[in-house]
This record gives sequence, structure tokens and C-alpha cells, in this order.
Amino acid sequence: MAENNIGFDKDLLYLYLCGVEQAGQVSHDQQDKLVEHLIAVSASDHSIYRARMRAAYCNNYPFTSLSMYFAGKVQQSLGMTDPARDFPEFLYLSLWWGMTLSGAFLGILCLLIAFWAARGPLVLPLFGAIALAALFYLTVPPPSLSWSLYQVTPTPPAPRVSLHHTFWLGLYAWINPGAAFSPFSVFPRCLCAMIAFAAFALRWSGRGGLAYWTPIVVSFVHQSEAPILLAVMIACDLASRPRELLRPAYMVPILLTVVLTALRERMLSIMGFSLLGIAIALAVPIGLALLVLAVPKLRSAVTSLGLIANRFRTSRFEHLSLPLADTVVILLGWVAVVILCFAVSRIDQVFRVIYLWSELFPRYIGLFQLPVFAGLIYAVWPWVLTKRTTATREALALVSCLMLFLGVAQWKRPWIPTAALVAQAQTFEKKILGQHYAPDGGSFSKTETPWYYLMLRRAYLGGKGLDEYFAKG
Repeated sequence: MAENNIGFDKDLLYLYLCGVEQAGQVSHDQQDKLVEHLIAVSASDHSIYRARMRAAYCNNYPFTSLSMYFAGKVQQSLGMTDPARDFPEFLYLSLWWGMTLSGAFLGILCLLIAFWAARGPLVLPLFGAIALAALFYLTVPPPSLSWSLYQVTPTPPAPRVSLHHTFWLGLYAWINPGAAFSPFSVFPRCLCAMIAFAAFALRWSGRGGLAYWTPIVVSFVHQSEAPILLAVMIACDLASRPRELLRPAYMVPILLTVVLTALRERMLSIMGFSLLGIAIALAVPIGLALLVLAVPKLRSAVTSLGLIANRFRTSRFEHLSLPLADTVVILLGWVAVVILCFAVSRIDQVFRVIYLWSELFPRYIGLFQLPVFAGLIYAVWPWVLTKRTTATREALALVSCLMLFLGVAQWKRPWIPTAALVAQAQTFEKKILGQHYAPDGGSFSKTETPWYYLMLRRAYLGGKGLDEYFAKG
């Protein structure tokens, strides 16, 4: 997966640059200067927005960003590569090994935790979820999720965005969320999906308090994924066992995650939501709660509604097994998220439609694909056992063979030699150093990749940077 997805691309070079900045090797001024250059050359509003968004959110991925930076440091200290001698080789190998080793370490650790925690009837659903998701990722063509809620005109030829179409797109994404969101890909949000899988394995094995520490880990891998995971875990407990949330083992990590998110999360401000609007959104429910407490009739009415809601919750969720109850809550949450994203995208400004609402529901799916698969298998397996008592042993053997086949098939496919990849990187640098900014650069990948490459090159070697790149050729 690393060989297929890791290379010189705007997103990965940006992550590397963030690691260089966080390590203190270079200041953040380069990214601010990029915005100034784009304004000076009258670049499109969209390009300026993207540059500002990235500049403001560079602290979002410290685990992956710093892993690339320190992989480079290790290579330098061992004399394996030298940026002054061959910068393309140094950069490519640092990026590749940094992402690959850190991703493999964290992903395998999550699998070890999940199967260490699993006992008895949990083993097969967890193993089966991994196998099915891997099979679908490798064999089912991924859906087109980029900018999915942005209505391109004219229609036709562009498909008309509708709630019906968005739901079907989401159902398809549960099968294969694509490389940007799948737990089997290499990006930070993909690692968060593996952590979420371990978190639900811990929940289902009776270690709910320990599971609530995982959003804190997520916040250092991909900050904006942490509140999503925390909110869904709380919703699951509110549905099936609300009293558990009052235990210190649950409350302490929840409060720490909330505080950490409040200190580090900047998505709302980056997306242009005003502080006044956020304050009002927080003040309204607090004010309503105080009003209910102050007025006896309102307090009585709310208490009655609470009793009705609790009876409904008890009748619908308390008789379900925890894996099945969590799966139902996650799927209901997905329906709510799709409706919310679609409704708001019809009235919100275009950049938030593209980078917030179009990304929220596929991100939700990718984060919880493995727990949903495991929960559904757990729900149907007792019925299967009534039909065939040896089904568990047979299924484990079948899944083991499937995973072995997938692993061997991936390992035995043709690999691109490292020397060839380094040669491509060297050719790329020669091309970039001879370029100047052109407003008609094509795709964002083609346009933006030189920016982050030149900023990284300047951070290590000095010399040509953005000033020369944006100067007239």
C-alpha cells in the first residue's frame, strides 16, 4: 500500500513540511509567504483559500509529520543519504520510510491490541471485519467522493447532487471508502480508522474506560478525527449504558480529550466560522438548560420527556449485545450526518461545501467501517451457529486462508525498484527547478506540488525558493 500511495505529491510534501516546522528547523513564514505570493500574482480565490487553510492547520498531524522528519535525521546520522549530495533521494526515502514505518508500527499495534482484548465470540467478527474490508479495498473500485456535495454545472453532463444520490454514494463507500479514507491506506486519517477499530474492540471486551483514552491518541495523529470518535463513543454509551459515563474511568479521559480538542482544534475558525457564531451556538443550549432549571413547569416537562426517552432507549437498546447496539448507533449517526451535510451544503458557501461537508460523511464512514463490519458479523453469527455448530472453526480457517492469499498476492506482485523511484524523484527536481509559476497549471496536484517541494528544499539547502518560482520567467 505504501508503494502505491507514497510519492511526491502536494499532500505528502505538505505533511513533511509541517514536520520540519514542528521540529523547529524552519519557521512557518514560508507558508505565510506563499499566500502573499499567490495574492500578488492574482491567483484564483480557490488557490489562495487552500494555501491559507493548509498554513493554518499545520499542527494537525504531528505523528506522521514528525515521523518523516526524524526518518530523515536517522538516515543522515547513519550516512545513508545526504540532502546536500542528493536532495531528491534524501527527501523521497525520508518521506517513504517515515510514513511506512510509523504507519506499520501504529497499525500493527492497533491489531495486536484488538486481538489481545478479544475473547471467545469476538475473535471471529474482528478477524472477519479485517478480511472483508481488505478484500473489498483490493477488489471493489472505489467511489468518487471528492467534492461529492458540490454541484458542478451544467447538469448534465455533471450528475445532479441529491439526497438520494448521496445516500447511495455513502452505502457504496461503506464497502470501499477509497484510498483517502480506508484503514488500509497510508494517510493520517487512515491510521485513525485503525485506532477506532482497537477502541471498539476494547469496549466490547469490557474495557470501556481504557477505550476512552484512544481519542487522545487520535488527536496527535489527525486532530479533527478525535472529536468525531469521542462523540460517537459517548453516543453509543448513552444509548446502551448511560450510567457508565458517570464513572471516573470514563469521565477523566473524556474531559481530557475535550480540553485537548479545545486547545488544538482550529477547523471551525479555518473554515471561516466566526467566534461570535460559535459562542452563540454554545450559549444557546447552556441558556436553555439554565432556563429549564429555573422554571419548575419546564423542569417537570423535560423530566417527563426524559423518562419517555429512557423507556424508549431501554426497550430498543438494553436487550441488544454491546457490539450490535454500537453498530446500530453508528449507522443511525451516519444517516444523521448525511442528512446534515446535504442540507447545509445547499445553503453554505462553496469552499465549506468542498472541504467540510463533502468530507465529513466519507470521513465518518472510513473511521467506523471496521467496527460496523465486526458488529454486523457478531449479530448474525449466533444464527449461523444454530445451523452449523462447527461454523466458527470453519470460518476462522476460511478467513485465515483468505488473508494469507491477499497478503501473498500483494507481496508477490511486481515491485518498483527503489533506484527507479529515486531516479523519478531526481527527474522531478530538475523539472521543478526549471519552472516558474503559471496560473494555468491544471490540477491542484500539478500546481501545488512544486510549492511544497521548493519550501522543503529551501529548508534543507537554502537557494531557490518561492521568490524565484513566482518571479516572471
